Amino acid sequence: MTTFILDGIWGGHTRWEPLRVRLAREVGPTRIWPYDNSGRTSLTTLAARLVDELERCESGFHLVGYSMGGIVIREAIRQRADLPVGRAALLHSPHAGSWAAAAMPFVACQEMRPGSRFLARLNACDWTIPTFATWCPGDLMIIPGHSARWERATILRECRLPAHAWPVFSRRLHREIAEFLRDGAAETGT
Repeated sequence: MTTFILDGIWGGHTRWEPLRVRLAREVGPTRIWPYDNSGRTSLTTLAARLVDELERCESGFHLVGYSMGGIVIREAIRQRADLPVGRAALLHSPHAGSWAAAAMPFVACQEMRPGSRFLARLNACDWTIPTFATWCPGDLMIIPGHSARWERATILRECRLPAHAWPVFSRRLHREIAEFLRDGAAETGT
C-alpha cells in the first residue's frame, strides 16, 4: 500500500521529506504528491487531478494531507467514493473553513472561507475512512482554530502549541501517524 502526502497552500513539498522517510521505513512506499498549491487552482480541479493519480495505483493507498492538502483529499474522496483508501490523516485542515482565507483573492481560498458552497457540499458527504485528524485551538492560519476539529475522525489530536506548522515538524506526531497507518496495513493484511 502506497502512502501519498499532500502539503498545504504555499508550502514547499520537500519539507515533508522527514515524514516521507519515516513512513517509507515503517509503513511502506510513500510519495509526496507535488501539486499546484498556490491557491490559484480550484480545490475541485486539484482533487480531480489527485483522483487521476490515485486511479493509476494498482492497490489501495493511505492519504496524508496537511491544511489545504487535507481538503483536497476529502474532495477527491467526494468525487470518487469508491477509491481504495486504507486510512487518512488530515492535519490542521480547515474543515469548516478559515477566516484567514477571506483575505486572499485566490479561488482555492474563496472555497475555504467559512460558509462557502464548496465546504457545504463537501461537509454534506459521508466519510467512512478511518481517519487521524489534528487541530489547534490557537491556530493562527485556521481561524477559528476549532474549524480544523473534525468530529468524523477516528482519532482526533489537539495541539496546544499555537503553530499551524506543528504537523510539519513534530517527530512525536510523525510517530503517531506512522503507527496509525501501520495499524491500518495490519488490519488489511498488506
